[in-house]
Amino acid sequence: MSYRSKTLSLQRAYFHDGFNSTLEEVLERSFEKLGDVENRLLDIDFFSKFFFASIQRPHDGIGIFLRVLEVESAVGVINFETKDPSAAVEEFFHPEKQEFLKEEMVFYIIRNHILACNLKNKAGTLATNVLELAKSCGVLSNDTKLRIADVPDQTTLSRIEEIGVSEVDFSINNFMENLTVSEREHTGSRIIQMIFGKPADGGEVKRRANAIGKIVLKRGRFEKDEVRKDDWLTDIGVELADADAVDRFTLTLEDGTKVSNSMLRKSKIVLLPRHANSFSFDHAKKALEQYYKDLSAANLLR
Repeated sequence: MSYRSKTLSLQRAYFHDGFNSTLEEVLERSFEKLGDVENRLLDIDFFSKFFFASIQRPHDGIGIFLRVLEVESAVGVINFETKDPSAAVEEFFHPEKQEFLKEEMVFYIIRNHILACNLKNKAGTLATNVLELAKSCGVLSNDTKLRIADVPDQTTLSRIEEIGVSEVDFSINNFMENLTVSEREHTGSRIIQMIFGKPADGGEVKRRANAIGKIVLKRGRFEKDEVRKDDWLTDIGVELADADAVDRFTLTLEDGTKVSNSMLRKSKIVLLPRHANSFSFDHAKKALEQYYKDLSAANLLR
């Protein structure tokens, strides 16, 4: 039997202030209303789609398992004829051995905690598609806000605040994707629009596909005796670490050590039996259940 190495990670869903439900409840109600398979197939971009394949209750009744597929083509992966969500996903074997399933993700959701298998850097995409799914069937209103972010390590956060930050280096690829830019008055805003504005067509998407934008913030030439800790940079560093607003960041602390978002993430590598060009769904569920028990026992869920 061959295996695939996959990363388990801990996230949390954050709704806007005053929201009185949970992600677990939102997904259950959405699946109840969206029985037709095609209603759970959502566009990510010009080339890919997210398919919310199924939700299941574990044997102990705590939380739900959510199965999500990222596909380039639904043909051969999704059974559009069935009303049974557990039967909507076909075997991932292509007759010509092409790997037409891009990614499979499995989530164990307990209220607003999300234990993810193979999420990678798609937390923002997942949040956007959950909102679209729930709004399409009336479970959520159009003004509902949702953010999914890593649960940061509190010990490292405390260290950042105590020592202070001297430099911030972070990715802007998704950080400003929803920024509203005005093209009036300032000519420089046209450049900002070109950098941050959403692509208008497929050609523009291809040109930007491998582009990486970043911002580096440093303080001025302060004498060491004059400024022990730059509060402005430290506040920005803490906000980036706590809110997880970007895909990638590196903080250089006053003592020269570096802290990255990967260091703050609670994660675990597991080996899952291979299934076609994906991994075993059943084994992923078991691994996520055990991960939840381990985090709970260590009092690492907040």
